[in-house]
Amino acid sequence: MANKPGDPSSAPDVALTAGGEVKAVDRLDMRSYFAIPYAAPPVGDLRWAAPAPPRKWTTALAKTTSAAPCLQTSASPFRLAGDSEDCLYLDVHAPTGQGPFPVMVNLHGGAFNTGGTMVYADPSPLVTKGVIVVNVGYRLGAMGFLAHPALAVNGAAGNYGIMDQQAALKWVQDNITRFAGDKNNVTLFGESAGGFSVMVHLASPGSKGLFHKAMVQSGNYGNDRQLTAAQMGATSQAVVDTAINAAKAAGVTGIHCVPGALTAACLRSLPDAVIRTYLADAISTALPIMVPSVDGNVLTKSVKATFLAGENMKVPLVNGTNEDEYALYIAINEAGRRAAASPPNVDPANTSFSLPAAAYAPTVAGLTAGTGVDVNAVVTTFYPLANYGANPAIQPSLATAAMATDLGFACPALRTSQRIAAQGAPVWMYEFRDQTAIPTVGMANGNYYLSFPQGAAHSYDLQYLYNLGDLGNDERRQLQTAMTRYWTNFAKTGNPNKGGEVPANWPSFTGPATVLGLDVASGGGIKQLSTFDADHKCSSAWDMVTF
Repeated sequence: MANKPGDPSSAPDVALTAGGEVKAVDRLDMRSYFAIPYAAPPVGDLRWAAPAPPRKWTTALAKTTSAAPCLQTSASPFRLAGDSEDCLYLDVHAPTGQGPFPVMVNLHGGAFNTGGTMVYADPSPLVTKGVIVVNVGYRLGAMGFLAHPALAVNGAAGNYGIMDQQAALKWVQDNITRFAGDKNNVTLFGESAGGFSVMVHLASPGSKGLFHKAMVQSGNYGNDRQLTAAQMGATSQAVVDTAINAAKAAGVTGIHCVPGALTAACLRSLPDAVIRTYLADAISTALPIMVPSVDGNVLTKSVKATFLAGENMKVPLVNGTNEDEYALYIAINEAGRRAAASPPNVDPANTSFSLPAAAYAPTVAGLTAGTGVDVNAVVTTFYPLANYGANPAIQPSLATAAMATDLGFACPALRTSQRIAAQGAPVWMYEFRDQTAIPTVGMANGNYYLSFPQGAAHSYDLQYLYNLGDLGNDERRQLQTAMTRYWTNFAKTGNPNKGGEVPANWPSFTGPATVLGLDVASGGGIKQLSTFDADHKCSSAWDMVTF
């Protein structure tokens, strides 16, 4: 039967939310409530508008799987099938036993272009340690971040995906007690774009009071990439005009918009064919690194400027990065070249698909454009190919991955931790280091076919927090147990060391020598790192990286 209004002592079979009843799916040591609407479908007049409250329902929701992911964009290999504009739903996963339980709200990754709640549908490694996990779907790409001036309300446009996340956090405040959750103990966390989203919420005035602790996983990659409202507006205008002209040239009918004289109504009436085929990917092409803009509403300043001014929320924070973040992107490129071969090549001994030595310096030049760094110094002094193994064929791949990891992830994460520590807020920093982590890219029929090892690449920590598949051996399972204990301890108490037994003390961050390394036993285990700064050349090659 449904729970009565108030705070139930345990997750009920049927939860009575403000919108209606939601029936649970009983799983091993976990109760899941799938596809709960937290906002109205963002279609029709609500396309490119702030999320509106969902309609109430009279028959108990009894979904057994996550809702469709929001419209996927870009050429990413991580695009999910079955996407839809009707996508503002969340899943609640609750433990058995007596609450109230701490709440962890997960914002998924995917470069603000891809991803969805279905990827995280089994958070049992976290939930079984006594926390509720809420997974949130939010608008992506052009649907979530287009900022055409015609859409402006009170002078602001864009960042609808972040508004969605804020609406979901408000839903948690209004409803999570009905699932035996503690609305006064909410931890916001996410990886990649989800981690950057957490940074946005720490900086956004509209997010204050909606959560109490935060965790940023590989999310400090875009601190200097945020566009102003004017820049995002101009980019959005160009993208829309290009998409409409291309669609008209292709003979798409039903387009009532005239480039250069667009209205909000005509934009919201664009046919699905224009949205999916021409517009959705166009903004990803125009903005290879998609991050929320400074729209004047969700963000009145950039994330970096907000933190520099000390105007960010000061809550307990876990901030971390992976040892080989950028190896994922080198892998994606090599896998693409192999797939394009005729026939496709899956022989790891064939290194002809690797990044060639002749492309090393130009690749570095592209990745460091705008930093003012001396490219020659990067490739000869800080990251010479000879430092990256004995096989010349894969040295450029390994060197580029190391360089871009340091510039794009490791050093920005370090500077963020230093900034927060200087503000006096409690912060703990980690580095995920498992070189045996099972790759997402480069696997076929259980075999790895790329020429170089990816190690602890971007997103490869997620398999230790969620049940994404068999980890393969006991030492990985032991690392999973340790990581989920740290994560849930933090959610429970605001300190990763308190709440349950941990394998090693995680020191609060006071400087680069207080980073905790997370590794399997054969790789060195879990231990305090003393050389993070030197390992990633933050004070030498990348001293210009600030936060």
